[in-house]
Amino acid sequence: MPEPEFGDQPESGDRFAGPDGAPDAAPDPAPDSDSEGGDEDDIPPAPLWAMRVRMHSRRHPGPGEEGRIRRCLGEGDEALYVIDDGPDHCMVGRRVGRASDGCTYCLVARVPLEHYADLEAGDAVAADAFSGARDIALCGVFEQDRGASNVFVVQHYRRGRDVPADYLAPSPFIEFTDDRDDVPDSWAHPGTDLDPELDSDTDPDPDTDPDLGF
Repeated sequence: MPEPEFGDQPESGDRFAGPDGAPDAAPDPAPDSDSEGGDEDDIPPAPLWAMRVRMHSRRHPGPGEEGRIRRCLGEGDEALYVIDDGPDHCMVGRRVGRASDGCTYCLVARVPLEHYADLEAGDAVAADAFSGARDIALCGVFEQDRGASNVFVVQHYRRGRDVPADYLAPSPFIEFTDDRDDVPDSWAHPGTDLDPELDSDTDPDPDTDPDLGF
């Protein structure tokens, strides 16, 4: 599968793209695994940074504080990572693939807390995690050995159904290449021939868009 196309890649020390597309200050350093507290599952650095950068809330509850969520739901290709994003929402994310330059691509989105509860209870499956989400984005993450990772947005999606099936669970982790020969249409990257309807920084209005469901 060919690598996603995007603008200039960020360099070390670059700022981050927040949920409104504007530059945003780097989030607080990711906590050590020992500081997560309780029996919370580890979240890989790439989806953790992508979710932290794209989250709307600027409050980060510490270990043991009410409202803190750090979870991994499922295993393998169905693994879905979740962190809190304010009192009523969560950020969800999954690892989509990796490019030859070391960039890891993650799909992240914002969902109501009730949707997370359904996922945790098994009333919804990982494949449907993005079906009713907002602020869905494919992010590229260059992980740093120390400090913040560089995160940039490759593509926005207005609705879950606009996300390529290969980016959703339980699709396998993708090793992207530069070779565009004989690539199936279903593998076309969102950075190729961008659809302006999909590449938008504006969230749809749930009051006027019946497909959102919240």
